[in-house]
Amino acid sequence: MIDNIELIKPLLNFTEKGDFYMLYVFKRKKDQPEGERDNHQSVRTIKTYCIDSVEHLERRYDEVKQLCEMFKARAYIHVQKQNHRDVSLEMMVALAEKIRNDQNNQKGLFDSVVGQIKTYEKKWIVDIDTKDEIVVHRIAHIINQMKPEGDKIITCIPTKNGYHLITSRFDVLTFNKMMSLQGDVPDIVKKNPTLLYYPNSL
Repeated sequence: MIDNIELIKPLLNFTEKGDFYMLYVFKRKKDQPEGERDNHQSVRTIKTYCIDSVEHLERRYDEVKQLCEMFKARAYIHVQKQNHRDVSLEMMVALAEKIRNDQNNQKGLFDSVVGQIKTYEKKWIVDIDTKDEIVVHRIAHIINQMKPEGDKIITCIPTKNGYHLITSRFDVLTFNKMMSLQGDVPDIVKKNPTLLYYPNSL
């Protein structure tokens, strides 16, 4: 079991009316027993939440954990906030375009827009696939050597097979060149969520 809520809460800030963070409870096909893997797509969403305050996350957290245990699922949360006003405006544009193209089934429009819309917080995730803390510290040190100057490591989130370093922006091209000289280059993801809860049932 991995429970990252206390690491996640300081990453959330709600400065404007309508700010929210997307939280997903989903099953990954590779986590399921062999006989059940053909029954659904590679990732199946069990439930989504628009988290609009730290208190909201705390109120829903027991439910999130129960869903994860029951469905053998994981909970992930975005660390880049979005705003309902921006999403609503973008949904109007997307809706008009779909109707113009004679696409009248709007199921999933909100999720589609949320997945594509620009985010204002520039937090990145460096996905490190090892539990070796020496390797993790070395990668963090290299990131902090990149431009712009200063400490770019915001926090370190444990995952099943390693860690997610949550960072501010840095020079990715130079980082990738340095890492390629040393072996594996970790993935840098700019819009993906990070792990909130990994259940005992998996």
